[in-house]
This record gives sequence, structure tokens and C-alpha cells, in this order.
Amino acid sequence: MKVALCDQFLGIKIKTLFKDFYSRYPYIIFDDIIDYFSVFGGLGVYLELFNGIDCAIKDIIKTDEVYSNLPFFILNDPFKKFLIKLAQGDGRLYSIFNKIGVGYSLGSDIVEELLNNDIIYIVNSRENPLKVYKKQLIKKELRNYTIEPKIYFKKPFFRFWFMFVEPYRDKQNKININKVLDNFNKNSYRLSSLAFEQLSIELLKDEFKNIDTLVEIASYWDRFSEFDIYSKTKSNKYILGECKYKNRPITKAELLKLKAKANNSNLKVDKFALFSKSGFSHELYKLDDKDLLLYELLDFKRLLQKS
Repeated sequence: MKVALCDQFLGIKIKTLFKDFYSRYPYIIFDDIIDYFSVFGGLGVYLELFNGIDCAIKDIIKTDEVYSNLPFFILNDPFKKFLIKLAQGDGRLYSIFNKIGVGYSLGSDIVEELLNNDIIYIVNSRENPLKVYKKQLIKKELRNYTIEPKIYFKKPFFRFWFMFVEPYRDKQNKININKVLDNFNKNSYRLSSLAFEQLSIELLKDEFKNIDTLVEIASYWDRFSEFDIYSKTKSNKYILGECKYKNRPITKAELLKLKAKANNSNLKVDKFALFSKSGFSHELYKLDDKDLLLYELLDFKRLLQKS
């Protein structure tokens, strides 16, 4: 299976999808735009969103035009099973294979087909290999540890559909809309949080393109922790980012926790970047730290400007 390193950096066009979505629905207040985008972004069908997300979800489930925007093959197994587990989990590739009971060969074929049809993209792990040389001994507790790439949906709508709709389709091809909405209202934050993280990556790229271009940027994970953003600039500076799409400000305690996690993972960090839906505590605002970057929700309006 051939994969591109940090394909997220090479162009999933989430910024283009976001700009297009905002231009279609200028009546949605900006405070809510990411919530709507995380559900309907990339659908390609114009919707009436005046009555809120729940009403629009009911409409799209009943709209034939929506199904014409979903490649037919992904609504059938084994692709459907794969995509449901992808939507529900953290995207680790071999973990998905295990959950749907397929081996590496068949799993690779599934992934190749989904890649070729622009349904998903792959981000390779940047964790250092456990073995530096062939006969190196590994600690017993790490012998079954596997460094895994992660899979992501290219369009937010795909993730919404396979997280909240397809799991409630019965053998008669009917969808239990009440169960869809109940699960959605309990767990929709997972969609918004990921969309916010992906857009944060785009914002950071834009911020540094005329200063010190980012040559690597993606999420980072290892056997110790996971990080929303870990990027490298052209001048070999490293930026570690944390994204919080919550209804409360980020505090200094959360910054200290991020620094401790970075130290535990032995990451080189020159700057920290925090992205918050609800701003920051007074203590963080008052910090005089040139190596701390703070981005609020309104900063994301810069993504809507002409490049």
C-alpha cells in the first residue's frame, strides 16, 4: 500500500471546502459556522439551513440528491464497515482492520479503493521506530506495539454520514432518524472538534507562509500521547499546537499540561500555538511570551480571505 507522508499537508483542501461552505450560507453566524460545516461541509448539495442542524439532517436523509453525491460502493460492505469504524474511532489504520476482521491484504485493497475515489487521506506516523538497528532488543511491554498511520475523511460530510447515519440503517434499508438525532445530539462535538483542528492547521499554514514556511504539519501521536498539531518550519523551528473547541476559555494550566506531555514524548518545541473557540483566561492573555501563539474563533475569518 503506497501512502504519502503527511498527506494532510499536501492538500486535502479543507480550507477551500470551508470557504465554499461559508459563501453558500452567509446567513449562518460565524460562531456557529464550524458546527454546520462539520456536518454538511463538502456535501455538494444546497440545503436550507434556516431551521437548524436537526431539521437539515432529517431532510438530507430523505433527499435522493444527497445519495447521488455518495459513491454507491461505499454504502456496501466491506467499505461501509470500514468507514463506520473509521468515523467512530481515532483513525488508526491497523486497529480498523482488526475491528472489522480483515487482514492486511484485503484491508490494503479497501484503503486503495477509498484513496483512489477521494474518500479518505492518510497521515503517516512521525514517531521514531522502536528499532534503530535490526538486532536491537525491545522492552517486553513494547514488543506488541505497532506504529500506525491514521486515516481521515477528506470531507466532513462523509464522517458525519458514517458516524451517525449508516449505523442506523436496517436490513430493509430504512434509517431510524430518532436514533440518528439522539446520537448526534450527544456526540456531535466530535465532528466539530476535528473540523476545528483541521481548520487550525490551515490557519497556522497561512500565518507562517510569509514568515517561515511550514514544511511539515499534521497531528502527531506516539506511544505516550497525542497532539493536535506538530509542525516544522523551513528554518527547522518546531511548533506544537493544541485545539480546544469548547464553551470555556483555555487556561494556563492546560498550557502547562501540554508542555509536560511534549516533554514526556521528548518533542523539540520552539513555539506553542493554542486555538480556542472560547478564548483564553486572563492569565494567558497577560503572559509576555513571544513563543506562545493564541488564536481565537474570529481569527478563523482569515481563512475566508482571498489567497
